[in-house]
Amino acid sequence: MDIRPQAYLALLVWIPIGIVMFASMKPIKAGITALVLGVMLLPELAAFDPPALPPIDKMAVACLASYLGAMLLARRELARARFLRGAEAWFLLVIIGNIGTSLTNPDPVIIGGGIDYDGETRLPEITLQAMTKYDILSSTVRDVLGILLPFHLGRVLIRTREDALVMARVIAGTMLLLLPLMLFELRFSPQLHYWIYGYYALDFAHNMRGGGFKSSLFLSSGLAVAMFLMAGMFSLAMLRRAREKVAGFGAGVLLPVFWGMLLISRNVGANIYALAAMPLLLGRKVASAGRLAVVLSLFVIAFPSLRATQAFPADDLVAFAAKYSAARAQSLGFRFDNEDILLERANERQWFGWGGFGRNRVYDERGKDISVTDGEWIIRYGSRGVVGFVGAFGLLVWPIFMARRRTRRLADAEAVYVINALSLLTALHTLDLLPNGLFTVFPYFFAGALAGVCEGMGAPARGSPGAAIAPQPQAAAMPYPPQPYPPGAYPPGAYPPGAYPPGAYPPGAYPPGTHPSGSPGVPPRGP
Repeated sequence: MDIRPQAYLALLVWIPIGIVMFASMKPIKAGITALVLGVMLLPELAAFDPPALPPIDKMAVACLASYLGAMLLARRELARARFLRGAEAWFLLVIIGNIGTSLTNPDPVIIGGGIDYDGETRLPEITLQAMTKYDILSSTVRDVLGILLPFHLGRVLIRTREDALVMARVIAGTMLLLLPLMLFELRFSPQLHYWIYGYYALDFAHNMRGGGFKSSLFLSSGLAVAMFLMAGMFSLAMLRRAREKVAGFGAGVLLPVFWGMLLISRNVGANIYALAAMPLLLGRKVASAGRLAVVLSLFVIAFPSLRATQAFPADDLVAFAAKYSAARAQSLGFRFDNEDILLERANERQWFGWGGFGRNRVYDERGKDISVTDGEWIIRYGSRGVVGFVGAFGLLVWPIFMARRRTRRLADAEAVYVINALSLLTALHTLDLLPNGLFTVFPYFFAGALAGVCEGMGAPARGSPGAAIAPQPQAAAMPYPPQPYPPGAYPPGAYPPGAYPPGAYPPGAYPPGTHPSGSPGVPPRGP
């Protein structure tokens, strides 16, 4: 494909644009904006290809713009979380997996070489190159840019409820700006990427569905746009709870607009996710969102084992889909059939996979690739094995378990709501990696944001004294005067209601008979 110069120019100028954002905005907002706008607006397929390193595409450029801007102009925010600490330790498994993959695949893969249809002619052999020690560096750099860096940015930038609301405003505001463009493409076909960058990012027929079109904007798939629109709905739910506005519109007013756009976007998966999540986020049983996130995470981690042991009811799902749509059932069956042959191939080198260069795919005797890798899970499992899969997906699901523990200890209902919303958003993006690919870095960014708020919201546990009583910096600064009660008139905790404002004196702040003013006879605060 002929990538036009303006596409490379857009990638080239985005890093300085990101740095300018840090100079003109508050650091948290600048970092989130540089990442989100970069992912949503930069061109697909264009990439710089330095020697011995993986291609630097729009996802890497967006992350680098955010990170380099923070390094130059927001070092204090960047220092709030260190690399490979906490949940990021799961990335060490990814590195170990990359080393193991290269060391266990020193042999080339020979495909083809079969007999042609005439029964006599031997077909030529095709050799897929072996993995070398240099591939350790290349694959690790690719994973740092595509997995670790977006996760780390989320963990650094989003540490409090207020930070999460900043993220929600940026995502909702970006989606609000993109809504007219999305509506245009739904009506007139995906053309914006071609008009601006001079080429199509995806085969035109791929975005045709149900007699109409999917909108892909500047992403590689209409599925990616729909998932970001769903993230916009989550953002509006959080802003609605906080009674905030987006571009002058109430979040509760925009939420039906976003949902209506999702309904006409011709993306079944994202609509199912939204239908399951929104009643939980908009209702009173918000804790159920956190519980659902945990269940989905356990399912994702168990999915390879379920598929390998035939415990997953693939045939039943296809039969169920056939009751409503023959085309949908055919598509689902095609996915499962390809997963079966790819899984059989992957199990030949189960622990570290086959590596890159198409070695994990399935070929016929003529050397033709007969497999289609749709889901990120089978791509990761086939190329990096069990170790690589657990490392990459552990980074996604571990913050969800962190969130479950944290919400049990938090007394602040608003903080609990934000954590549960981020937890379910992360879980749904992770679940979507079973049938679909990793189209953007948002799954890892949201997982990092969830880990960040779990680490940053260090509120005291429910039932502890600090859960209901704000710590006082200095006892002498309390404005409440001593009461003229004679010593012993009231036993501790039995003085008349209202004599001491609730939470004024922490337990043990004043020994019996003492007060900062020096007046005797002041009873201590009861337990």
